[in-house]
Amino acid sequence: MLNILTLTWNKSEKLCKLKESMMPALDGIDYTWFIKDNASKDDTVEKASTWADTKVVKYKDNLQNFSQGMNYIFNVASPKDNDLVLLLNNDITFGDNSSIKNMISLLKGNVGVVGAKLLYTGTHKIQHAGVIFPNHGLPLNYRRGDQDDVVANHNRYFQAVTGAVMLMKAETYKHITKNKSGIGGLCEELIWCFDDIDACLSIINNQEKKIVYCGNTKIFHDESASLKENPVNKLFMEHNVNIFRNKWKGKYLNDLDKYTTNPKFNLIT
Repeated sequence: MLNILTLTWNKSEKLCKLKESMMPALDGIDYTWFIKDNASKDDTVEKASTWADTKVVKYKDNLQNFSQGMNYIFNVASPKDNDLVLLLNNDITFGDNSSIKNMISLLKGNVGVVGAKLLYTGTHKIQHAGVIFPNHGLPLNYRRGDQDDVVANHNRYFQAVTGAVMLMKAETYKHITKNKSGIGGLCEELIWCFDDIDACLSIINNQEKKIVYCGNTKIFHDESASLKENPVNKLFMEHNVNIFRNKWKGKYLNDLDKYTTNPKFNLIT
């Protein structure tokens, strides 16, 4: 069973575009799509409530951060431990019918998370091909802004991938971290920033599982459309950076040079 978890606030047209592109990619997959609507003022709830295999959960406001929202909808979905969970942004579109199946095929053995190659919408430019850690500074998307090519199509191990399209088992999600509220899942102290990186590092360090980037995908991402209108993440950047550094300093590999100088580094063959 695949549980798809999406947060949305207004932007009905983006959600409809996601739905239209995703349905062919879900052919043959047993799934339920859980959409947490954060008090949209448009026709999001009206439209999404008519879709098959979709459950719309209306929330009272748009004040929860990404981690809080995802943990909330995860608990509503209440998946079994071996069920699959796909975190999926509302500003995603699928350009093929095989991306989700290709990601699922990699979630085996000691793999904890599978991420995906993301392209900027309407282009052949890479938005995400895994996350790398420079010697100085904060983690960043590998090859961001580069043209898509054969190298980007290879599956590789990374220390982190973006949460815009992130696949894992429900059991893995539940044990990422335990929040002060007692709720398991993503770290709720992080406010719209580093929540996905924190999750991956937690899964590596605490669950001893690997993070995989699936390059055999054709997925487009508008990249944080809601945050462009309401850039709350920038208001809390210092807060997020301090939490991230205090929690993970010395616990990850500074691997930027390894990926940029060796195209075969961490390839999955």
